Amino acid sequence: MRSEELLGPLFDQVPVGLLAVRPDGTVLLANRWLHKFFEPFDAGAGDRPLHMDRRRISLPDGRPVPPGSLPLERCLSEGREVSRQEYLYHGVLGDRSISVDAVPVRGEDGAIIAYASTVVDETVNRRFLDQLGEIQQELDTHVRELSRVHRLIERLSSRSELGELLAETAEVVAALDGADLVAIFLQHEGELKLTASYGMTQEQIELVDAVETRDLYTSRRSLLGLPTTLVDVNTEPGLPPAYREALRALDAISVYSIPLPSADGTVLGSVVSCFRSVRMPSPHQRQLVETCGRIVAQLIINARVRARDRDVAASLQHSMMQGRMPEVPWGELATFYRAGSTGMYVGGDWYNASLLADGRLSLVIGDVVGHGIDAVGTMGRMRSAVRAYTLPAAGTAPPGPLQLATLLDHWCTATDSGLASTACFADIDPATFRCTLASAGHLAPLLVESGPTPRFVHGDALGAPLGLLSEGEQPTEISFHLPRGATLLFYTDGLVERRGEDIGKGLKRLAEAAMRELRTGEEVDLGGVCERIARECAPEAATADDVAMMAFRIRR
Repeated sequence: MRSEELLGPLFDQVPVGLLAVRPDGTVLLANRWLHKFFEPFDAGAGDRPLHMDRRRISLPDGRPVPPGSLPLERCLSEGREVSRQEYLYHGVLGDRSISVDAVPVRGEDGAIIAYASTVVDETVNRRFLDQLGEIQQELDTHVRELSRVHRLIERLSSRSELGELLAETAEVVAALDGADLVAIFLQHEGELKLTASYGMTQEQIELVDAVETRDLYTSRRSLLGLPTTLVDVNTEPGLPPAYREALRALDAISVYSIPLPSADGTVLGSVVSCFRSVRMPSPHQRQLVETCGRIVAQLIINARVRARDRDVAASLQHSMMQGRMPEVPWGELATFYRAGSTGMYVGGDWYNASLLADGRLSLVIGDVVGHGIDAVGTMGRMRSAVRAYTLPAAGTAPPGPLQLATLLDHWCTATDSGLASTACFADIDPATFRCTLASAGHLAPLLVESGPTPRFVHGDALGAPLGLLSEGEQPTEISFHLPRGATLLFYTDGLVERRGEDIGKGLKRLAEAAMRELRTGEEVDLGGVCERIARECAPEAATADDVAMMAFRIRR
């Protein structure tokens, strides 16, 4: 029995196509799988070469197979192995993905005695790989979307002021759902007000703002916790005429609206997306916008709480700082205070001026660590302590700057308040115009004279912050003469610090501004000088911190 007769039944059990041809191209062996898969399969008769219907075979992209390029053809012509190639076979079973390879078979003498080719049906694998690729692509899309949403939410979270937050929200929503226009309405005392928008002109904003609450169809539904989809406002029945006219003025055709719900279910307002063509956000886009809406609702609540607390802190700070400054017959005293411009940047900046029993003028400026109501409360108690220490007492000399710094340090330690806060203490003797100075970690005051360049003074007077003097570097008192017409300017860090900038630049800016304002040779209003210096050195747009200043000048 010939070898092919022995191997034939074995090869017929193999779940792939096996084909062997002689060097002349005639078929030596073709297993049952080939006959079944390529039905009808013409394996040739006798010595007739294998016939292949090339019209049924194409490249994976559908293009025809070039003549002579099939693996077995190349193996026959080139006498070398051809690795797996992929094709589409268009047969009775439909389009199938197949892989084909071919290899020469050599005898003991190295001569080629046959060529073998295998054909594998890759359809199931290909479908699995395609599905896996689609899943991976969908997963990549979701990851990109989540990353995008994360970045957008970070943008929103960085906005502490409500107006900025809502304006940013309108842009974010447009980026998420592709809206041409976005309007955000907030509820206030039962009324819906257009609070922020994207893509709308001022004229359009005024037109929408004029629509009565009862006619704001989508927003009224949002207050009930209901999203709204209007695919085509031109054919949508039941819309209030004023609302329909407003949409026409916006050139809006499709509208999608969601509520802004708080955690307790209260609806704060609505976000309305308008499209200038008939279309709606995809389910995935809607999910993203709704998620964004829930987050924004909480951010709105947070912003309102911050604004309320800031107003309370600012009122408290103002009431504490507006006390009358003492009248100084031999000098001019001016103060300036501005609360932080954003968030809870109402802080613990403070100052105090007192005429001591022996005629000296006591000046103190300080900065309590932190912001908000707690910092304001600490500031108030600290300022009251300083005033108590400087009150006249029978048989007791008023404290000097170093003694006052030590007393306030002990107060901070005993009350566990204001630890690590800073303060600068000074007093001026009217008889000699000597200024004595001590500092607990505070910025050096600026001395502006008529001649020399302005200079920052405290040198060895600088010590550790309050509450840390017993553990840190102890300040010492320094004393210097204050000439007539010279101005001593005390300030807090809000005047000279800007985010991302070296404080040296802020100090230089202050010195230059003070020199321009105070070296004119004229008697200028110190209060106005402080205001102008604050505007130049710490414009509200550039700093969020509070600013306190105190200036004193010996009369000429």
